[in-house]
Amino acid sequence: MTSVVPRFDVESIEARPDEQLRKHTARRVEFESIEFNRRFLATVPSDHDPIALRELFGPGFLSWATTIDREVDFGASDRQLWFMWRLRERTGEELEIALRNAAELFRRVRRELVEANVVTHPPGPWSAGMEPFPGSPPQPAG
Repeated sequence: MTSVVPRFDVESIEARPDEQLRKHTARRVEFESIEFNRRFLATVPSDHDPIALRELFGPGFLSWATTIDREVDFGASDRQLWFMWRLRERTGEELEIALRNAAELFRRVRRELVEANVVTHPPGPWSAGMEPFPGSPPQPAG
């Protein structure tokens, strides 16, 4: 059985805090981490439970997310996890950093989803509640 990941958005607000807060204040989700709340604006659609998102991310995840040294946005929508990295420069080195951070972010989000019993199937590229990719080999249980 698979549960679908709840919809949420987490956006960096460092470069444009006033604009983001005006745009999203009514749907904002605040966490126990003052640093996370200072750095990110987490929102859910108006018909979703904001407490469910607040309960999803533990203190370790919130603390780790604040160590990403770039403006990043991430979230879940339409049964997909997404990640956006704002490039400072167009170099191979920055792309590698972005890919490593995205991979770690998705690993950590998946771990939070498993701990919250939102994802209940074996790990794989569909761990956001999506079906296996066509032609994908079966994943071992465990």
